[in-house]
Amino acid sequence: MDFRELSYIIAVADHHSVTEAAKKLYISQPSLSYIISKVEDDLGVKLFDRKTSPITLTYAGERYVKTAREILRLKDNLRRELSDIGHGQKGRINIGIPTERAGYMLPKVIGPFRERFPNIEIHLQESKSEEIITNLMNDKIAFCVLPGGTDHLPIGVKTEYIYTERLYLVAGKGMITDDMLVPGATTAASPTDGNGADLTLLPEVNLLKLKELPFIIMKRGQYIRRKVDDIFRRYDFLPKEIMEVSSCISATQLAASGLGVTIVPERAILPFRDPNFCVYNYGPEPDAWEVNAVYKENIYLGEAERGLIETMQKVFTGEMMNVHA
Repeated sequence: MDFRELSYIIAVADHHSVTEAAKKLYISQPSLSYIISKVEDDLGVKLFDRKTSPITLTYAGERYVKTAREILRLKDNLRRELSDIGHGQKGRINIGIPTERAGYMLPKVIGPFRERFPNIEIHLQESKSEEIITNLMNDKIAFCVLPGGTDHLPIGVKTEYIYTERLYLVAGKGMITDDMLVPGATTAASPTDGNGADLTLLPEVNLLKLKELPFIIMKRGQYIRRKVDDIFRRYDFLPKEIMEVSSCISATQLAASGLGVTIVPERAILPFRDPNFCVYNYGPEPDAWEVNAVYKENIYLGEAERGLIETMQKVFTGEMMNVHA
């Protein structure tokens, strides 16, 4: 039994297919089938039930994969610890982050991080939030960066706070009329004017008066969708018409073009300087969620991994303070 065999069996279990696992592992399907058969012969048990479609693990296979993941986790922990002993001069960090958030956060972080760790390679897995959590629990990444607090996270993980991100309602100019605003509110702030630049002193919209407007929301599998669904339940609110998209940036652009209204995190608003959309609060106080680094309780985070988290905390705590000043 070697580490390669362990990772190969895990790959087949994860993909429920020898063919798909072989593609991911960049080896031929016959070679992978031979390795699986050899491991089964050596152990004297079948790890996979090949009569099912897709193939499934036998009970022995389930025990093998569970232990294999633990062995590889311990191996990776040892590698990180030994790297720290060598002062983290070289190595690789495996992290997970939703695609759009990666585009927003990493360009601000990579420079300061490389000043401290010039020879550390960052291997990024971009995906939907739920898939990232699956990769974390299967030890494919050391940690991930996710919004939304801790309620949605599985047992056995820890979080470290990075920064707080506010959420706002965005609409094209003229879509929100005065009768839809909470009394006392006047004109919405545009991202191009003095108020919109720092997203302060925004008027409050009455969500219950927007039921006839089309809403643009994220597809399921993203935490922003779960957050928006929670907001609808909180206000006992169900939009008459819904358009689903995959991107907060796309939602903002569609709202700006007058196709509907949307609720998005401020990272989807700050890059724009478009006078055609306006930004609103949808409650007495701005809604917000925490953005956290998430990792398993039993994982060893190396010096470079801790350094990357600390860099994110320093960069984004300062940036959000400036935005909300």
